[in-house]
Formats: sequence, C-alpha cells, structure tokens
Amino acid sequence: MKVLLLCASLLCLAAAYKSYDGYRVYRTIDLDASMAGKLGSLMHRPQFDFWTMPRVGRPLDIMVSAEHASELESALEKLGLSPKVHLENVGQYVQRERMEIEALRKKEKALGRAPSFDRYLNFDEILAYIAEIETLYPDIVSVQDIGTSIEGRPLRVVKLSNGPGKKAIWFDSVLHAREWIGPPTALFAINELTENLANGNNQALLDDNDWYFLLVANPDGFVHAWENDRFWRKNRNQNGGDLCQGVDLNRNFDYSWIAQGSTCSETYSGSAPNSEVEVQAISNFLSSTQGITAYVAIHSYGQYLLYPYGDTTVEAPTVDELARVANEATAALTEIGGTPYVVGSTYDALYEALGISVDWAYDKAGIPLAYTIELRGGGSGFDPPASLIVESNAETWEAYKVIAANLPTARRTKAN
Repeated sequence: MKVLLLCASLLCLAAAYKSYDGYRVYRTIDLDASMAGKLGSLMHRPQFDFWTMPRVGRPLDIMVSAEHASELESALEKLGLSPKVHLENVGQYVQRERMEIEALRKKEKALGRAPSFDRYLNFDEILAYIAEIETLYPDIVSVQDIGTSIEGRPLRVVKLSNGPGKKAIWFDSVLHAREWIGPPTALFAINELTENLANGNNQALLDDNDWYFLLVANPDGFVHAWENDRFWRKNRNQNGGDLCQGVDLNRNFDYSWIAQGSTCSETYSGSAPNSEVEVQAISNFLSSTQGITAYVAIHSYGQYLLYPYGDTTVEAPTVDELARVANEATAALTEIGGTPYVVGSTYDALYEALGISVDWAYDKAGIPLAYTIELRGGGSGFDPPASLIVESNAETWEAYKVIAANLPTARRTKAN
C-alpha cells in the first residue's frame, strides 16, 4: 500500500523541541501499602512526572529534571524508600528515538514501501493511512469524524464492517499524548482485518463483529508531543490563559469525577466533568451507538489488562465475566510473546483513578466488556524500539481477538 507521507523528515519538527537533556528517571521497587498511599502528595507536584503509579510489588518510575533531582531523592527517602537512578539522561533516549524514526522513514522511501507498523507514525501519516484503506477497501472500511479537538483537528473513527446488525468492539488510543505505542497496535489490527483478512480466523472476526478504532483520541496533545515535547500527556486546553495548559482526558469522564490538582498537574481533571470536547465526542458517540458491547482503551506502559472500577474496591456487578475474558486474553497474549500481564480492577491492580474512560463506558454507557490495556514499555519507558513495537503488535492482536470473540449481544440493561 502506497501512502502519502506528510512531513516525513525530522526537519518538520519544531526547532524548539524539548531535549530532556539531563533529565533522570528514578526507580524504586520497595513500596509497601503504607508508602504507596503517602506518595499521593508528590504526584501533584509538576516538577515530578510519575511515569508509573505507586503499587506494591511493581516498579515506580518518576522523571525529574537535574534541577529538582535532589528534591525528589529527599522526598522519597523521607518516606523510607531507596530510589535508584534508572535512566541517567532521558534526552539520549529522545534523540535515539528520533534518529530511529528518521532511519526507518528513509528505508521505506528507498524501498518504495508504505509506512509500516514497526515504527511510530505521526498524526498526518495516520490520517493518510486511514484515507488509503478507505479507498482500497470501500466494502469494509468507512470513516467518520465524530468531533474535533479544541484546536480543530478531526477525531476520526475507522469502522470495519461487512454487513449490518452486528455487535461491535471499540478501541481508542492516545488519550494520553505521549503513549505512542498505542496506534501501531490498532493499525496492525486494521491491517489484519483488511489486507490480511485471509489469515487465521480474521474473516470470522469480521463476519461476526463490527470494529471501531479512534486511533488518536487526543490529536492536539499528540501533535504537540511530536513537535514540541515528547512526554506531553494532556490535551491542549489553554485553561483560560492559566500558566499551565492541558487537561488529563482520562480523568475528565463523567463518572466519579472530582476536581484533581492544579492546572500544572499531569492529572488535572478539568474544570468540570465532561468539560473537554474530545471527551464529549467520545461519550456522545458511544452513548448513541448501541451496537458497541466492548470497549478497549489502549494505554502504556506497565503490562496490565484492567477492568472497572478505578474509584473503589467494590467489585463490578459482572466481575466474573470481566475477569474471565481478561484472563483468557492475557493468556493468549503471553503465549505469543511471553510478556506477563497483570489482570484486575484498576483500583486493586494499579491505583485509584477517578473520571476514567473505562468506568464511564461500563457504568454510564452500559458497555458490558470494558477494559484498559497498559501495553509493554521499553527504551526509556514510553518509547520501545522498533523491534519491541513489532512484538507488541503481534501479541496484543491475540488479546484483541479474544475480547472480540466474547462480545455480548447487548448492552447492560441497568448501569449502576
């Protein structure tokens, strides 16, 4: 497939790209239950960027500039933790990633090959791919813009279907702008259901189900991460001219929402629930498209498959079915690549999280199977190298197939 490449050179990236030279990532693995709770106050300090969240038995990664490194060390040591430098210079990883992307682009151009899913694609490349598959597979692929971002970019959904009246599965990725490994797994799935439809049971998966993909749920943040700041997380809401921009879209859904942090916090939840146009578009589409009976939010990193709830230890009413499908999906994933995944509710397996998409989808929209998948890390964390992207695509597809094979026929009759 020949795809128009827009802005194919790193020269198209803004000259003001943040280098992250001298930034470090500290890791601690000696958390106990009491320490995990006490770290909450540090999470809202803008100088500390929590790449993973506090959880007993799991590594905790925090990025910090050289200027604030001693402050972080002191704060963690006061809690009885023993932080170690995990990455000495994050800037080296940022530069390596940019060079790798450019090298792969040059190779594709020399071979006359379309962009492949063994590298990260920018927003224009993703839109070009969508346009191309819509042209090549008009009997399967349809495209719809369900809204626009705060800066006017399209929230473009790809639907794969070969007939009416089916149950459907939804995927969204890049609610968090820096989580670039999400779109390749979704693009790989689209490719399997179009170009590689004859492989395995792909035809049956398309015959039985419709598939929806919102490849870039946060296009403004995604473009900003590509052009200005690799580790930008939020959207690009100007917050009324405040000092700090952006809202964490995965804290803005209208389920168990509370005001969280200042505008400078990485998890700032917005001025009100459902305040962000990107969240409004997703919520409206899912609410009005009743055939969708499974929801998958693609995130990174950490290797989790999570189901509701994130706000409480109370189990979801259908927890047995949620857990059964999740365990089958991760077993299929692990069989391919050997990558271990943790299965559980967001609250129990990962952390307390309020206003998140998966809880809204399950409880408010009544979607019976609702999951967040936290993909594997690599490189500095958010930037696995090309070899790991390929492996992630293949193994994650196995999990997606299991979820699709277990779609309920209808929404939950009563959301709590």
